[in-house]
Amino acid sequence: MDDIEHHSLSHVQPTMYTSDAKHRLICLISSFPTRVSIISTRVFFDVDGTAAATPIPWNHWGPSNARIFEHHYSCKVHVNGNRVLQAFPACTSASSPNEYVLHMMDFSPLAVTNRRGLGRVVKETSAINFTGKSAESLTASTSLPYVEVISDRKFSFDELKAMWIDKDRIYLLNTNWTRTLTTLEVINV
Repeated sequence: MDDIEHHSLSHVQPTMYTSDAKHRLICLISSFPTRVSIISTRVFFDVDGTAAATPIPWNHWGPSNARIFEHHYSCKVHVNGNRVLQAFPACTSASSPNEYVLHMMDFSPLAVTNRRGLGRVVKETSAINFTGKSAESLTASTSLPYVEVISDRKFSFDELKAMWIDKDRIYLLNTNWTRTLTTLEVINV
């Protein structure tokens, strides 16, 4: 790396609540449009032996243990433990957005319960429509609660090459417009 920058999001929002290490997430990404499915693994450990061998319908486990985000443009996603970092388009009205903002979401039950004024708690149910090859439509409702902190800083999608999150920091791998300089930016959370 050519350069490393250190920043803090504390001037934007206070630090998020420490995540609960007992809960983890699975992230599934599909394309056209981009759908990011976040599933809490706790649902897989709350089943007895007989139920584990039997398929369980979505409506029995999915809505309260999952959250689906739909994007009509490409997005970047990273999951670590029970936190999700996504780069969303800054403006959805553009035909092809070129600026993105970071959304950090903490799906830990402790973060939702004890948020202490940090971020915004999202508990509302959201619905995503799926249309199959036979043109039948299916609506999936999800309501896994989370705490969300949105950065007010905008990033060029072309310059933000990669991003990831750990317990204490966000890492952004950036390049300049000529792609001659690569920097690793470290943001304390």
